[in-house]
Amino acid sequence: MHTVYKALPIEDVERIIAYCQSHTIQNGGLFEVYPGPDGMMKMVVVNSSPEDEPLDKFRPLGAFYCNYLGPGIISLEEEDPHHEGMPSAKRHNKAIKQMIDILIKQGFPGTNIRYQDFAH
Repeated sequence: MHTVYKALPIEDVERIIAYCQSHTIQNGGLFEVYPGPDGMMKMVVVNSSPEDEPLDKFRPLGAFYCNYLGPGIISLEEEDPHHEGMPSAKRHNKAIKQMIDILIKQGFPGTNIRYQDFAH
């Protein structure tokens, strides 16, 4: 199950997707972007950012979904209320929400988000 995290104008979601696509791990960023079967939906994986570490040291923190529940909707996989989960999983979910908020405010073409400020 997915839960809505943010409902935005479709243009903002497309901007966030474009930013993540141009800031993949291979390009020095934190993201991996995977298209859905319809081409409109995208899953964005957010990775940890070990400073000056090789790519094989990157670890996924989690993912968010763009346009999965509808155009302009950023969603997260719903946490199971009957499962306590590991404390690290709760921190990771908080980190994903924090990254989405940063992308909404700062993820514009030509800008570089300071990942050192991203508390994960």
